[in-house]
Amino acid sequence: MHAIDPATLVVVITLLAVLLAAIMLTMRTSFPRTIGGIDQWSAATVLVIVAAALFTLRKTPPFFHVTLANGFMLLAMIYMASGMLRMFRLRLPPRRPVLAAAAGITLAMAWYTYVQPSFQARLFIMALLGVCAFGYMSWLPLRHGRRGIGSLVTAFAFGLTALSCLVRLSTLMIRVDDPGGLFDPGTLQVIYLATFNVTLLIATVGFILMANEQLRDTLEFSATHDALTGVLNRGAFFERANTEFERSRRDARPLAIALMDLDHFKQINDKHGHQAGDRVLVDFCTTVRAALRPGDFLGRYGGEEFIVLLPDATHAEAAAAMQRLLDTVRPGLDLPLYTFSIGYAALEPGTAGIDDLLIAADKALYQAKENGRGRAEAGGAPGA
Repeated sequence: MHAIDPATLVVVITLLAVLLAAIMLTMRTSFPRTIGGIDQWSAATVLVIVAAALFTLRKTPPFFHVTLANGFMLLAMIYMASGMLRMFRLRLPPRRPVLAAAAGITLAMAWYTYVQPSFQARLFIMALLGVCAFGYMSWLPLRHGRRGIGSLVTAFAFGLTALSCLVRLSTLMIRVDDPGGLFDPGTLQVIYLATFNVTLLIATVGFILMANEQLRDTLEFSATHDALTGVLNRGAFFERANTEFERSRRDARPLAIALMDLDHFKQINDKHGHQAGDRVLVDFCTTVRAALRPGDFLGRYGGEEFIVLLPDATHAEAAAAMQRLLDTVRPGLDLPLYTFSIGYAALEPGTAGIDDLLIAADKALYQAKENGRGRAEAGGAPGA
C-alpha cells in the first residue's frame, strides 16, 4: 500500500472526474428541465475537480491548498445535496441555516490553519462533516428514489463514503495513527483518500443512472399521456380498456364506460381565449380524477371530450359515480363557469367488444345533450 502515491491517486481520479463532468454538462443540454438536479450536480463535480487540483498545490500558501480547497469541497457537498433534493422534487432547506453552518465550518478550518495549525483537527472536522452529509445523501435515494439501479448505486457509494469518513474519524479519536498531511503515505490515510475519491465518482455515475431512469419514465409518460391534461391519451386508454374488457368478460365481472363532453366549450374559447380554455380542461381533468375511484382511469378522447373506464362497476354503481361527478366537479377559482354532459354504458351479456360499450355511451351522451346538457344519461350496450 505504501507504493501508492496519494497525490498521484488524486490526480488520476481527478482526470476521471473531468470526464464525468463533461458527461454531466452534455446531459444538461439534452435532458428536459423536468429532471432536476443536473445543474447542481454538474457544478458539484466541477467544484470537486477544482478542490482536488488545489489540494495538490502543496508548495503554495495554505490559503490555496487548505482554505480554498476545503471551501470548494464544502460547496461541492452542498451542491450535491441540493442536486439530490431537486431530483426527487423535495423542498430545499432554508438558505440562512445552511450558509451559517458553512460559515462556521470555514471559520473552524481557518482557526486550525492560521491560529492553531493542526491537520488532524481539520481532518476531524471534514470527516465528521462527511459522515453527516454523505450519510444523508445515502438515505435520500433509498427513501425517495424509484429503487432502480441508479438509486442503489448512489446510495451504496454515498454509504461507503460516509463509512470511510466514520472509520477515519474513529482512528483519529483513538489515535491509531497521526497523519502529518493530506497526502501522508500512511496506510490508513491512503485508504481513506482512495475510498473517498472513488466512491464520489461512483456516486456521480449513480446520479447519471438516476437521471437516465427519470428520462425514460418521462418519455414513457409522454408516449401514453396527453401533454396538456396529463390523462391517458386515446391510444393508451384503449390499450388498457381492451385488457380490462377481456378480463371482465373472462371472469364474468362488471365493467362500465363513460363519455364526458364539456358543454359549449367553443364559446369558452371564443369569449375567454384558448389559454383559459386550456386551463378549464386541466381543471376539469384534475377534479374528475379526484372524484373517481383509485381503480378507474381517465383518458382524453379528443378535443373537449373525455372517456372513463370503471372496472368492476355495475350499471347502478356507474350511475352513482356519474351523479357524483356532476355533483362534485366544479370550476376552480378564476376560471370560466362550465358544465359537462355524460353518457355511460355498462357491460351486458352478449357485448362483443369495447366498441359496443363506446357506441352505447356515445348515443347516451348525445341524448344527454338533447335533454338539456349538464346531466348524465345511460345507454345499453348492443349485443354481438
